[in-house]
Amino acid sequence: MKIIIDENIPQARNAFESFGELISLSGREITNEIVHDADVLLVRSITKIDEELLHDSKIKFVATATSGTDHVDIDYLNKNKILFANAAGCNSFSVAEYIITALCKIFNQNYFTFNKKTIGVVGFGNIGSKVVKFCKALGFDVMVNDPPLERKFGPQNFVPLSKILQCNIITFHVPLNLSGNDKTFHLLDEEKLRKIKSGTILINTSRGEVVDNLKLRMRVENNNDLFTVLDVWENEPAIDFELLKKINIGTAHIAGYSLEGKVNGTEIIYKKLCKFLKVTTTWKPVYPSILNPIITLNQKNNFEFLLDEITRQIYDIEYDDKMLREGIGLDKQLQPKHFDTLRKNYRIHREFSNYTIRLNFSDEETKRKLKALRFKVI
Repeated sequence: MKIIIDENIPQARNAFESFGELISLSGREITNEIVHDADVLLVRSITKIDEELLHDSKIKFVATATSGTDHVDIDYLNKNKILFANAAGCNSFSVAEYIITALCKIFNQNYFTFNKKTIGVVGFGNIGSKVVKFCKALGFDVMVNDPPLERKFGPQNFVPLSKILQCNIITFHVPLNLSGNDKTFHLLDEEKLRKIKSGTILINTSRGEVVDNLKLRMRVENNNDLFTVLDVWENEPAIDFELLKKINIGTAHIAGYSLEGKVNGTEIIYKKLCKFLKVTTTWKPVYPSILNPIITLNQKNNFEFLLDEITRQIYDIEYDDKMLREGIGLDKQLQPKHFDTLRKNYRIHREFSNYTIRLNFSDEETKRKLKALRFKVI
């Protein structure tokens, strides 16, 4: 068996080498010529899976080690009897923790408090549901918009997008749908951007095209009245570096790049390939130990400050922002490569559940909130 695999799928060699010949290369280098005599194709989100890539090939199984599938022509795969698998939910905790870390940063820089702030969560899937759970535990007033789920379960737990646009914080967790009743392409367009009130925190970690980047740039250039966090961009990797200059936090589509999030993706597609081939699973992922798994808090303070102190020691979001901004001064021809290189060479960071918080003071409310974020507390 011949397997073509994106080189950025972690622990892939250990997971898949027993199945046959393994050819590992950059996702953007995977072409029809490369896959034509292969049996299995394993990718991440930067490889477009469609007829152009797969025509006249031997491929019978395609998997993406990501939750998103907008890079995959599923209809084409179905028509050609090519089995498809994705890794839905693999990095959901990673993205939810990115949201919390970004909010900590902005709230502490501006002396905001979580209490009684409204957050509008657009999309209540694997990621959005975790964001909702975290934010409720932290004291936010949470509103959810998800039209497909509202049609399925009724309106009692959902609000219209117009109400979301009035929240203090708006965060997007939807798939990219280019058309149809649930179209999300430019879901946040010029008209809706005008309805967002001054001082709102706007976060997009879903797909870049969900937010009209040009109209967003015009809003922040003209008014400079939003706190904006973007991990995803239109036209990746050729992103709008002029927009990056104007926002508060910008990162290179890495919100889901915790070690657990990436390795979960590998494990999910490994199990699905084993099922397809009717073989027993034998491989299990290996996680390195953490150098400093205990974080000590010696002095009681407001919770926003304490949580920012914790998250800084786990994941330095300002470093990721700084690294992406190093592309601003590059020649335009080099900027896309800079974006891709940041993703390819991304450093390891671990999820909250790996850490124990030692409180050297008594505070049951702080302990409860930290446990809700999956920290161990002693």
